[in-house]
Amino acid sequence: MNVWRRIGLSWLGMKTWVKVWLFFLNGVFLAALCFQYDPLSSWTMIAYASSGPLLVGIAKAQRGLTRILGIAHLIPWIPLQMYLAARLSSDRAGPRLTIDGDPALFAYSLLLGATVAVCLAFDVSDMVRWIRGERYVIGSREAHAAGASRLTLD
Repeated sequence: MNVWRRIGLSWLGMKTWVKVWLFFLNGVFLAALCFQYDPLSSWTMIAYASSGPLLVGIAKAQRGLTRILGIAHLIPWIPLQMYLAARLSSDRAGPRLTIDGDPALFAYSLLLGATVAVCLAFDVSDMVRWIRGERYVIGSREAHAAGASRLTLD
């Protein structure tokens, strides 16, 4: 079977709540485009875009979606979280983000930070599970038997 078809079928095997989470996550990142006047937008879009090739490369190598995909978020998003923390707490990385300065940007920065933190927690958990042996491809018989996904492959 073609690797792209396997990746697509693997996506279809994901639990509904995971798909909803991923759509929400992508929406939060893309909302950065509403704040192009601030450097946070550029840093957010760079981190977002740089995870894409890593995700694709890992999914192709794994021939589907596995728990190790989280590493593709850790590499670019930890620096984004550090930048965001610096902007929220000081002027070290640019003008401090405050509710008085720009309420919408401030609210977005809090949402982004919380969303990325939750995602990174999921990613670290998934990577630990992968290291401990949960290396099945989502959608496979093994993933289905483990209760991790619907059966969409094989």
